[in-house]
Amino acid sequence: MTSRLYTIKEASLRTGVSTQLIRKWEERYEAVKPERMTNGYRSYSKQDIDTLLWLKGQVDEGVPIGMAVLEWKNGLEAAAAEADVGSRDTAGQHHTGRQQELYIPVSPDWSKPIDYLLQCFMHLDLSNAQRFYEQLLTMYHLEHLLLNILEPTLVELGERLERGDISEYQEHFGSHFIRDKVLAIRSLFRPNNDSPLLVTACGPGERHELGILFIGFFAQQEGFRVVYLGSWPSEKGIFDCLGEVKPAAFTFSFSTAERLESAQAFLLKLDRMIQESQLTTKVFIGGRAVYEDGLLSGAEHVFLVTGDGKRCIEKIKTRLLIP
Repeated sequence: MTSRLYTIKEASLRTGVSTQLIRKWEERYEAVKPERMTNGYRSYSKQDIDTLLWLKGQVDEGVPIGMAVLEWKNGLEAAAAEADVGSRDTAGQHHTGRQQELYIPVSPDWSKPIDYLLQCFMHLDLSNAQRFYEQLLTMYHLEHLLLNILEPTLVELGERLERGDISEYQEHFGSHFIRDKVLAIRSLFRPNNDSPLLVTACGPGERHELGILFIGFFAQQEGFRVVYLGSWPSEKGIFDCLGEVKPAAFTFSFSTAERLESAQAFLLKLDRMIQESQLTTKVFIGGRAVYEDGLLSGAEHVFLVTGDGKRCIEKIKTRLLIP
């Protein structure tokens, strides 16, 4: 028996979604794919009606339609995959007597983007992580994405590694994923050639790059020219840069107090070189190792700055007397 089909007007009456909006959701987001009758009119199935009702409920709760459609489609894919795994497991049990455990990604919860990204990282699920990130780009301003999603995700990765909840390869996968995204975002900015030059790098002994990359992003947003020297550049390279380039400032990041303490001799030598050369260059230290603002003990041009990347740059601008 052939299932009943509905005209677009009937679909509108049954779902409460206007005919114009149904067409928009169909054409822009492929929310539904109605059949075409011989006269060219759209015809909607019962499944289409259910889809529109579900999407309308999500939109009424404040979920952007693009996100709602993606979640609906992911749910369908997950259900299909689960059904396929179930059928294969049944066949496998017939032969082996045990069920194989497989990872099946669930539909993303848009209220918990950090949890979903972490789930992808735990399973090395690059495809779903990339797809989810691309959708996040359409939902949020870059600043919100960096400060409220990517940075907290990075912090949680580090804490899980320290607790032994995850393996090093999982933390590396997630960190490199976020690093690539931050670098791609930074490449969008083109400051003026006469803007103050900020040279950034991981501090001596430090290989965690993301803290300094976040600082560099917000520096570019504030109009700085930003040069990134990478993780653990040589001390000679930093000293040569000071003497030859004379930047407005250096900014280093440290993730642990031990690494910051080990770098004290280097930072104090850099401070003396600035004084002896009578330069206006200042040095700023940020990252998780810094717990209070102020001058580094024994230095005159090396400042500790606390907070996230945005807050650090606000403090750096104040110290450099940049309005």
